[in-house]
Amino acid sequence: MAARTLLGTARVHRNTLIETLKSCIELGRNLRPKADETMRLYDQCQGLTDKMTSGLTLSEADGIPLAGTSRWAELSDQERVNENFRAYKVFSSYLRLVLKNVPDCARYPRLPDSVMDLCTKAESMLVLISQLLMTMGLPVPAVRVPLVEAPKDWDKKIWGHKVLRELGNWSLRSVRDFNKLKTNLSASRARRRHLRGAQLR
Repeated sequence: MAARTLLGTARVHRNTLIETLKSCIELGRNLRPKADETMRLYDQCQGLTDKMTSGLTLSEADGIPLAGTSRWAELSDQERVNENFRAYKVFSSYLRLVLKNVPDCARYPRLPDSVMDLCTKAESMLVLISQLLMTMGLPVPAVRVPLVEAPKDWDKKIWGHKVLRELGNWSLRSVRDFNKLKTNLSASRARRRHLRGAQLR
C-alpha cells in the first residue's frame, strides 16, 4: 500500500495519527541508549568481551527479527507498521527469556531491572503501534513468536547478547520508519491543499 493508504483511511483522525507517530519516535529514541546500557551490563555480568561478540551474526535459529533490510525504501506504510509490530512482539517475549537466563550478578544488581525496563518499553511500543494500526483502519497482525532452543549456557549467553543488540538496531529502524510515515503524512496533506487550491482557481 502506498502513502495514501496511511492517510486515506485516517483522515478524520489526523491529530491522533500525528501524536501517536511522535510518541513512537520518542520511544524509539529512548530505547537505543537503554538497550546499549543494558547490553553493556549484560556482557559484563556474563563475562562476554568485545572480541567474543564482535563477529556475531543472526541466524534463522535465533528467531530474532532482523532490523536491516535491503528494500527499506520500497516498503509500504502498512508493511513498515506491521514489521515494527512483529518485531516488538517478539522482543517483549524474548526479553523475559533473557531475564530468566541472567545469573545472580552481585556486581551488577541493576541488570535485572534494566532488562525488565526494556521489556516494559517494548510492550509500550506495541500499544502505540496497535493504536497506530487502529487509527489507520488496519488489522493488528497475528504474530507467532519463534521457539528458541539454547541448551548450552554459552548459547544462552550469546543469544541474550544478540537480543539486546538487535533491539538497539530496531530502535533506530523504528525512528526511521515512523519519521518516514510522518513525512508521507505531511506530503499527502500538502498535495491535497495544492489540489484544492487548483480547483478553486
